[in-house]
Amino acid sequence: MDSEREENLYEVLQVDPGASQEVIQGAYRALLKDAGLHPDLGGAEDRAKAINEAYSVLGKPEKRQVYDRTLNTDPRTAAPAPPGGFPVACPSCGRRNLLRGEKEAAHPRCEGCGEALLPRSRFATDHDHAKAFRLGSYLFDKGLYDRALQEFRQAVRIQPGNPIYQFWQGRCFYQKRLPKDARAAFKAAAVLAPRVFHYQFWSGQSHYAVRDFAGAQAGFLAAAKIRPDHPPTLLRLATCHLRLRQYPQAVEALQKAAKLEPGRVEHHNWLGLSLLAAGEGDAAEEAFRQAERLKPGNGFSRKFLSKIRDH
Repeated sequence: MDSEREENLYEVLQVDPGASQEVIQGAYRALLKDAGLHPDLGGAEDRAKAINEAYSVLGKPEKRQVYDRTLNTDPRTAAPAPPGGFPVACPSCGRRNLLRGEKEAAHPRCEGCGEALLPRSRFATDHDHAKAFRLGSYLFDKGLYDRALQEFRQAVRIQPGNPIYQFWQGRCFYQKRLPKDARAAFKAAAVLAPRVFHYQFWSGQSHYAVRDFAGAQAGFLAAAKIRPDHPPTLLRLATCHLRLRQYPQAVEALQKAAKLEPGRVEHHNWLGLSLLAAGEGDAAEEAFRQAERLKPGNGFSRKFLSKIRDH
């Protein structure tokens, strides 16, 4: 495997090289579901294939070790769980308790007197963030965004420098229609891992949602540098150019998108609008006619064709 030419497998799964196997498994499940629900982020088939291929290596410790040796930097290793469990003394009766599983570790109580052993804030082990992330991913998948957000926030509190935790916290905010909070989370993820396409793309999305078109443009430009032939990114970038009255740049982006996806009506309609704004009436008319040929009677192209004829 040529690690310099191929996309880094850790970046595909959007995890840190030092992530535990539990975090990698949770990221795989969450991203695979997201790729299926959001084909605009790369096409369900292509992204699902990339995600599956990355997990086929990173999901198996032996293959992961071989892959890690091909990287230029040594990944950090996650701290293993203490053998046998976590010994905790009860502050009430003094009994020594051994917490063996994650369920016990979430809300630990004394086996003798039943009193709480430790508040959660004092029991933040290396495994708490992984458990919170897996549970958050499950709840997000079920559409329980309030509860998922609580878990992702817990993961972020323990590991604020983990971009995938920031990213999924942003996704919850976005689903809950809290774009300003989403923007902050996506921006944090994009800064922590600037080479990951999804982080830059969603940073652009969230900036656009709060009408910060310059910020959105920056996010989509960064995403386009990572995946220059991704039509949905080019379309969103062009809308930013239009909002900022950068008509030649909008035309260039849409011409490229229309060439990559000639059968998509939106590209031709937006190209016609950009050309019209740039003062190129004849070229705009041809773009709208192409949209009309692809989808006869669509209101957008018909509206502007009528305006062009009237003039």
